[in-house]
Amino acid sequence: MEDLALQFVSGLLKAMFLFLLASGLSLIFGVSRVLNLMHGAFYALGAYLIFTTARIVPLGVGGFALAVSLTALILGCLGAAFEILILRRVYPAGMLFVALVTFGGLMIVEEGIKIVWGSDLGTVGRPAALAGSIAFGSNRLPVYNLTLLAVGAAIALGLWLVVERTRFGLIVRAAAIDREMLSALGVNVPRIYTLTFALGTFLAAIAGALAAPMIGLLPSMGSQMIIETFAVVVIGGLGSLPGSLIGALIVGELEAFGIIIMPEIALPLLYLVMAVILIVRPTGLLGASSN
Repeated sequence: MEDLALQFVSGLLKAMFLFLLASGLSLIFGVSRVLNLMHGAFYALGAYLIFTTARIVPLGVGGFALAVSLTALILGCLGAAFEILILRRVYPAGMLFVALVTFGGLMIVEEGIKIVWGSDLGTVGRPAALAGSIAFGSNRLPVYNLTLLAVGAAIALGLWLVVERTRFGLIVRAAAIDREMLSALGVNVPRIYTLTFALGTFLAAIAGALAAPMIGLLPSMGSQMIIETFAVVVIGGLGSLPGSLIGALIVGELEAFGIIIMPEIALPLLYLVMAVILIVRPTGLLGASSN
C-alpha cells in the first residue's frame, strides 16, 4: 500500500508539471488558435537558466525562489517578443504555417542549447533546506517534491483566479469565444494575444525551472515534454483549463502506475487511452467545438 501511495504522489508531481505546460498551451490556443510548439523550448530554457544560475551562486530557498521567478519573467518577456516580432507576421498564413514556425523555433532553441551548454547531461542541486526527506512508513518522501506539490497547487489556484475573477481573464475568455466581437467593442485583441502568449510562456518557464533539480537536463528535453503535454491537452480538450488539469492527472498517474504494473506497454497505454477518449469525445473531455 505504501508503494502505491508513493507512486500516486509521483504521478501527482508529474501531473503538476504537465498542468503548468498544458494550461499555458491551452490559454494560447484558446485565444489565438496557435499550436505553440515553442512551449517546449521555453520549458527547456527555464531549466537551463536555473542550471547556469546555480553554477554561479549557491541557491538557498529564497535565492532559488527568486531565481525561478526572474527566469519565468525573463522568458515571459521573450515569449511576448517572439509573438510580436515573428508570429504576428505569420498569423495571416493560417494555423498550420504558424505551427510550423513554432516548430522551427523549437528546433533552433534546441541547437542553441547544444552550442551554449553542450549536449552532456546537466544536473542542478536542490536548495539545502529542501534536500532532505520525511518518513512515510518504511519509505521516505523528498521534501522538495512535497514542496513542489504545494507550489503547484498554489499556482493552479492563482491561475484560476486570474482567468475567472479578473478583467483580464474575462477578456481572455471572451477572446476564446468571439474575437471579432471583442475587437468591435474596442478591445486591443493583438495585445491580448501577446499578453496571453507571455503568460503561457511564463508558466512553461516556471515548470522547467522547478523541474531542473529533479531531472537530468538535455537539449531535447523540451521536445520530449511537449509530446506528453499535447497528450494532456488532447485528452482534456484544447482551450480548457479544467480539462488541462484533468488531462494532466490522467497522464501523470497513467505514467506512474503504468511503469510498475505494465512497463512494456506504459507508453502505448497512454496513446490508447487518448484514442479511446477522442473516439468517444473528439474535442476532448472538456473541450468545446470549434467556432
